[in-house]
Amino acid sequence: MRKINLRSPFYFKVEKTGMTSVELNLYVYTGTFTDNASVSPSTLRYTITKEPLSTNDYVVFEIAELIRDYLEIEFDGSYDSQCVWVNAIPTVTAGTGDTTITPDNTDGFLGVEGYGYFEDGINPALSGTLLQSNKVVHRVNDGVTRIAVWSENVEQVTYLLNGQTLQSYPISSSTSTTGQITYIDISYNVADSFEERVLNNSGTFEDSDCLQSFLNSLDILEADEIYVESADDVEVLKIKTLGCSKFTPYKITFVNKFGALQDVWFSLKSTEQLTTKGETYKANTIDFDTLSYNTYNPQKAQFQKVGNESITLNTDYIDESYNDVIKELLMSEQVWITKIEDEELVLGVIPKTSSVQYKTVLNDNLINYTIQFDYAYDKINNVR
Repeated sequence: MRKINLRSPFYFKVEKTGMTSVELNLYVYTGTFTDNASVSPSTLRYTITKEPLSTNDYVVFEIAELIRDYLEIEFDGSYDSQCVWVNAIPTVTAGTGDTTITPDNTDGFLGVEGYGYFEDGINPALSGTLLQSNKVVHRVNDGVTRIAVWSENVEQVTYLLNGQTLQSYPISSSTSTTGQITYIDISYNVADSFEERVLNNSGTFEDSDCLQSFLNSLDILEADEIYVESADDVEVLKIKTLGCSKFTPYKITFVNKFGALQDVWFSLKSTEQLTTKGETYKANTIDFDTLSYNTYNPQKAQFQKVGNESITLNTDYIDESYNDVIKELLMSEQVWITKIEDEELVLGVIPKTSSVQYKTVLNDNLINYTIQFDYAYDKINNVR
């Protein structure tokens, strides 16, 4: 089935000799796919009518922006397939000969929160098996290695260590939106770390230097390769475990260019800061009865005071293929940070860093990135 990148324009062309107008019915929905002949009227979202220019026998609709209104991306720590089905059904008035539709809409479309680059041209295609740009994946010690794949194209995902199979997961195709993107990790989606596993099971995690030293010596989720197998090919991903660090690792999750959730670990130094802003006015503090004022009453008063926190994170030394990952992270419109405190917290963040210089092994020898994020909310609870 043709997949639509909803953050890039998607042009739908209807052509017929001598046509006078085209009415396009656009159906957008989640759940089980329905073909054009059986699509439910309740899922009709738009009816658009266009007339061709006098010199043309075709009209062109741009539908991605309209469809995207019905795709809501959420992340609460669970990795779910988030996409929509689209049926674009045109009705042509007048004309002779056959109606030509480009791209072919016979089987409908699948819309995802992806995008193409300028170099990809019009209607950039989503194909292949793997939903990430990098073929080297970094993980923290005892952390999971999670990837996203197209369920339609992949038959099996296998994790290996030193050439020996650790886990194999068969992948099945699905007619539901919940089964189009499959997220696989060696722990099969239980938790990202020992601490998180304890907290998720309502346990109490009592941290200490001794415990951290012990945990750093364990790695029950270690793997060094992933085989992504399709009917025609096998893609091989390399896994590299980051060195033990005295700093707290943070996981950043974002929607990448393929419309899938992807994790990046920042395991070196991190710093947090608070920025406040507000208004002031000059108050009258004079008591005219006594013709005096109290020095403890401020003459300048504050109001509308708000605070915003930010965090600056550093990656470890990473593979050059992560240039693409950092690029997609900075261009993502949905980004979250996972913090482990008394419980797991998933919080929205916005990359404040707006530009980076790509690093290479040839130019820089060792590659790491510093990214600053603003928390996507005011520190004072003012949700109304």
